[in-house]
Amino acid sequence: MSKSNIRAAWRSRRETAGFTIFELMIAVAIVAILAAMAFPSYREFTQRMNVSNNTNQLVGALNTARSEAVKRGRQVAVIANGGDWSTGWEIVAGKATALGTVTPPVSPGATSAACMAYMDLDGVTPLCPRFDGPLPDRYTLLAKGAGAGASDTQIVFGGTGALVGATSYDFSVCLPSQNADSAQSRMVRVDQSGIITTYRDTASSLAGTCG
Repeated sequence: MSKSNIRAAWRSRRETAGFTIFELMIAVAIVAILAAMAFPSYREFTQRMNVSNNTNQLVGALNTARSEAVKRGRQVAVIANGGDWSTGWEIVAGKATALGTVTPPVSPGATSAACMAYMDLDGVTPLCPRFDGPLPDRYTLLAKGAGAGASDTQIVFGGTGALVGATSYDFSVCLPSQNADSAQSRMVRVDQSGIITTYRDTASSLAGTCG
């Protein structure tokens, strides 16, 4: 091969190798545009997952409280920590007295340590089997009980698994306020018999629409 042919082949190889700065800038711009288009969908997906996780956590607590009430044969409540459901909740059973009666459930204190230390009259039987902390930042949980004896800060199950003091109870599991959307929020309804049902929309929730 002549020297001129060698130089031409080397020049051609250099010209076709890699990307030019202009081509690289175009590629980066395309990636940025695609990322900007995908971000809102990813954010919405993450928020829906958080709402679902919050709902499942609440439903798990309600089912645990109901089964504990049946197993213990006494009232068991799910109580909002410090009166605010968004800061979490605890499951608390009624406490036996020296007279052989059982007092209604009351919060031993809105901390995990207080929950763990709360014992029955015998000093060994735990009365607070579960404590759940706050929801993720900016997510909220609203609650409303129906009936003359209902409390908006606690829901109580009796020894048969039915509600005590309320004819029904609604929870609204809400998105952060800046993305408020009742259709993307979740409603949890507990009927008088204690049956728990979840719904995709909070439009009919007594607790509020999350709007």
